[in-house]
Amino acid sequence: MTAIPPAVAAAFDSLKADFRDARFPVIAGRLAGESLAWGERLLVLYREAGRAELAAADPLTRFWIIRYRGMPVAADLAGAPAGAGFVLAFTAFPYLDVMTEAWALGEVDEAGEDRMRLTCLFDGQDDGSRIIAERKGGGWVFDLIELYQAKARTFESFLDAQFAGDFDAFVEHYVAEHDLAFDMEQAWRPLA
Repeated sequence: MTAIPPAVAAAFDSLKADFRDARFPVIAGRLAGESLAWGERLLVLYREAGRAELAAADPLTRFWIIRYRGMPVAADLAGAPAGAGFVLAFTAFPYLDVMTEAWALGEVDEAGEDRMRLTCLFDGQDDGSRIIAERKGGGWVFDLIELYQAKARTFESFLDAQFAGDFDAFVEHYVAEHDLAFDMEQAWRPLA
């Protein structure tokens, strides 16, 4: 295993600061790989998925879609870039944002000149997640898909523990707790 190049470590620390300061457009521009492919898929789901298709998606994906579609006027994401879709879903449940602070780069698993696969530490422990860093222009961008998957699993565990896995009960609680104007039927309907 190889040590992480200082430029990659600095870029990851900067990305974490962008998350902390909610600089979402900046974050979207610093994504790569499967994160962008998933972000594109998320935007399609946002426009086109109905209840059955959303029920098959992970709960974090399901939550961000219905949260944004259920507002009095559904969020207009037409023309949004793939990175925006990923960031919106990644940050959909703010109580999990502390996870981003707990992640750190471990060591380099595989390295090429412009691309490397890195271990990811969660609270100092290798949790099995990996991050891909790619050189783009004069800096580094990251594929955070495995961190998204880790957040989705954590959210699912939360639903199981707090709501016996009942997603609808969670949404009703969330809407009431935050006193949201929310249209549940609209939230589950495709926009397209």
